[in-house]
Amino acid sequence: MKPFYFTLVLMLAAPLAAEELSKEDYLKEVNKAFSKIYEATNGKTLSAQLVALEALSVEYKDNKPVSDLLLQERGTAYSLMGRHQQALHAFDQHDPNPDELNTAVKNLVTRDAVTAILDASADYQVVMINEAHHVPQHRVLTYRLLKGLWENGYRYLAFEALAPDAEQELTNNYVHKKAGFYTEEPLFANLVLYARDLGFKLISYDYGAEIGTGTEARERSAVKNLREKVFDNEPDAKMVIHVGYSHINEDGWLAHYLKEALQLDPLTVNQTDFTERSHKRHEPESYTWLIENHDFDTPVVLTNNDGVFWSPTPEEYDITVVWPRTEYSLNRPNWARLDKELIPVNLDWCELNFPCAVEVYRMGEEEEVPADRIIITESSTPIGIFISESSRLVKVTDSQGNLINTVTVPLKESD
Repeated sequence: MKPFYFTLVLMLAAPLAAEELSKEDYLKEVNKAFSKIYEATNGKTLSAQLVALEALSVEYKDNKPVSDLLLQERGTAYSLMGRHQQALHAFDQHDPNPDELNTAVKNLVTRDAVTAILDASADYQVVMINEAHHVPQHRVLTYRLLKGLWENGYRYLAFEALAPDAEQELTNNYVHKKAGFYTEEPLFANLVLYARDLGFKLISYDYGAEIGTGTEARERSAVKNLREKVFDNEPDAKMVIHVGYSHINEDGWLAHYLKEALQLDPLTVNQTDFTERSHKRHEPESYTWLIENHDFDTPVVLTNNDGVFWSPTPEEYDITVVWPRTEYSLNRPNWARLDKELIPVNLDWCELNFPCAVEVYRMGEEEEVPADRIIITESSTPIGIFISESSRLVKVTDSQGNLINTVTVPLKESD
């Protein structure tokens, strides 16, 4: 099921102008649109969902809260489709104005993020890393950190994205679609499988809260679940927690309540403040300045000249991570490769059925989240897919989900 509860909260938080509907009428209007979105997308393929969301965007173009919700839904759909640039563009229409330059960044030093975070993690019991849910790139940082975190004694990996007790149903071979919503994105599924391969015990903990009870109730419930599943029995356990957006905030969100309950200070890592956008004009000015004045091709952290981590809001989080602008090969982000082989899609696989979904599987099971996915909308643009020794079974389906082709792709012969 889509995370409609969370997007509804965003809509209800939008202020009403005096000339707009009363709160009661506004809620009726929102609920009506909410139901319509669900009916138009539930059970549909990603391609069909996108068509429905675009049609609804036209219908609700003059309704700002609903229009914003639809942009978020479209951006999320694009991220699940392997369309990074379009996902960024959808969210940039929702929030087009860049943050102003924080002049403090002019005096900072950059350092490789993986090395720096691993070095720091040795002195902590809990590391929290956030993501923007429409940016699968942020899952890659956690993926790159996992082996070193394991070597530093971390044994548990908690995911906000997992459905309640989904870890009990995960197999060693693939991630099933019911594991969660965001875990249906291939990079997230790869992250889950890699963690399992390394030996991490996966933990679900975020079961939401009743509408109207607020952030505190949700976060306290999450802490209760983490304590009951891990810390009550193993108080010294070392845990990585991968969350969305503000849950790393040590001044009122999950990090705060975890710190309060366990009497520990988590290492909090933020990837969502100084970020790439679909166009330079939407970028935070601090991000643009850093990109134009530093040379880096991997994610970096920001420190002062003494090597101390810098955060624009140190009371909220500890470490600021900055990714370079995305570079593409065969119209796929290079950061999405995960050491796999990139090969061009044979567009004949779609047999002129556009849009078509090209998905790469490990096992080919019906309920399996693919190891890679790209939705192809037309026949003229070259596009690639990522394959590996363990994932090279390709299934091609039309917009209604009907199977068009199945191909087992050979790997390149080694020299």
